[in-house]
Amino acid sequence: MIFKLTEQQELCQQMAREFASRYLEPRVEEMEEKRAMPMDLFEKMVETGFLGVAFDEKYGGLGMDQTCYVLMIEELAKVSSSAPAVIITSVMFMQAVNMFGTDEQKMHYLPRCITGGDIGSFAFTEPSTGSDPKQLTSVYYEDGDHYILNGVKRFITNASYKGPIVVFANDKKTGATTGFIFEKECEGYSLSSKWDTMGGKASPVYDIFIDNIKVPKANVLGGIGNGFKVLKGLIAYSKMALCAGFVGNLGHAYGLAVKYAKEKLHRNEPIAKFPTIQNTISTVAGRYYSCKYLVYHLAESASNLTAETLPAIVAESGMVKAHVSDTVAEAARLCMTVLGAYGVCEEYTVSRCVRDAMCAAHIEGVSDMQRIIFGGYELYS
Repeated sequence: MIFKLTEQQELCQQMAREFASRYLEPRVEEMEEKRAMPMDLFEKMVETGFLGVAFDEKYGGLGMDQTCYVLMIEELAKVSSSAPAVIITSVMFMQAVNMFGTDEQKMHYLPRCITGGDIGSFAFTEPSTGSDPKQLTSVYYEDGDHYILNGVKRFITNASYKGPIVVFANDKKTGATTGFIFEKECEGYSLSSKWDTMGGKASPVYDIFIDNIKVPKANVLGGIGNGFKVLKGLIAYSKMALCAGFVGNLGHAYGLAVKYAKEKLHRNEPIAKFPTIQNTISTVAGRYYSCKYLVYHLAESASNLTAETLPAIVAESGMVKAHVSDTVAEAARLCMTVLGAYGVCEEYTVSRCVRDAMCAAHIEGVSDMQRIIFGGYELYS
């Protein structure tokens, strides 16, 4: 692995850092209070090119690698860990189309989401399952030139924003899992109220109710019965991006702890003089940088994804997700202890970092499941 960033990667990192400081930071409290991404801010993200960082220029993208994408997410998450979720989920939709879609699907959907401001979504999870396709209760059946979909999806990000969504359902007779693309504003599509989550306030999630939605056969993604293949292909990308957000969030908490330790005085000297504070900062630093470079390595692997390397990258993404999500939660809590009683005050945003970090192990696959994925590959491949 090359730890030195290329000139292009440094430019992408700097672009995201400047955007976060200039446009995102002044709006964080508004986003937390309203529990949503302001559309004018999202449009500014589109204008800056964030949605197309790692997509081909022929679709309106910037043609950069996955490390650039990870660096961008990390920098945005240092200001608001939930703000990049809108980008990550829309990019998940686009990755699905880019990897498994037809040429017509790519040309129809990718430019719209990269440069047109449409916000993509991805819906697999249901009230009864979050990882097992055999447990899906959403179903489809053939009806002439269309498929009819029915079901309920749970905890879906970007569900309320205009744009396309890929939904996974099982054949009513055979149980074969398939992905379907349709517009979120179509007839038969409705939402629950927002779930009131502990963290990730600026990225609300909803239940989706699918009532006899008609999907043209041309909108099948990856072929009938290949839904699980599509899901596996996206695992590395989605977990990689989320982990970059987790790392960025911890970076924010770490920066706050260091700053406080240098500025808070005890008998006219900063509390940084205390060995206990030094030990805590050192412990957090080790956890922060271990997570950071694991995610960078995963991004490098994902930049070179092929059919042959896919199983290894899927396994690596599971290991990284489990390690990073568990590690950032404890490390963020340690950052809060540096601030003492101020750590639990809302004015000192380390408390928000802790709330968001605590959510990491519970989204996009629980940690135990991720370890099983990696362990099975490591021991039986």
